[in-house]
Amino acid sequence: MFVAEYGSGRKVVLGIHGWGGDHRTFAPLQRWIPYDWTIIAPDLPGYGRSPLPMPLEIEKVAKSLALLIEAQRGKEVVIVGSCSGALLGLETALLVPNHIQRIVALDLFAYMPWYFRFFVTEPVGSIAYRLTFASRIGRAIVNAALQSRRTQQSNLMESFSDKDHAVTRAYLKALSLLPGPQRYATLNIPVTLVWGERTFAAVRRSVAIWRQYLRNAKACCIGGAGHLLLDEAPEKVAPLIFGE
Repeated sequence: MFVAEYGSGRKVVLGIHGWGGDHRTFAPLQRWIPYDWTIIAPDLPGYGRSPLPMPLEIEKVAKSLALLIEAQRGKEVVIVGSCSGALLGLETALLVPNHIQRIVALDLFAYMPWYFRFFVTEPVGSIAYRLTFASRIGRAIVNAALQSRRTQQSNLMESFSDKDHAVTRAYLKALSLLPGPQRYATLNIPVTLVWGERTFAAVRRSVAIWRQYLRNAKACCIGGAGHLLLDEAPEKVAPLIFGE
């Protein structure tokens, strides 16, 4: 996988972008990285500069991330996942729990809402996906419709403008097959659940669900922010990541 680095310290954050992102998801944190920290931010397989293994399987993606953690020469790593990236972080934690110090889960769904699950149906979902995510006009309409779920400086659909939509839809299908929060009930790693005050209702409902299964979890709401926490409030998220 292609991996970008932000910062140059000895402490390591593994930043895992979400469904529509890439390594640039973590660029807004650059200003807030303490001198002794580094963020390593890969392009997930099929995104950006990383090739896509076929067939796409979440287990293979998690194994690639686990290898990246193991390559940190025995350092304990803090995982920061954005949306579905946090889910991939939990999957990775199942493989290498002893290498992970903490997980910070940003705006994490506990289930796939109907409006995402619809896009993986055939054949209607395929057509609807193209009209919504692969169309400039469709993206503009959806972003305007979701104004209440974001702040004025963010765009919920912009990251899809340069994506391979066969890849993003394949990820959506693969994520829809994961069994749910009960899968991670054995993890004893500290998890901080962070969500934006203006985010999707499904994310807000998900916080209580995650806390039923993650035995070592705490929760934090970022006031005024929407779904894209790193775009909208990096200065508020940074202390939760770096512990400063």
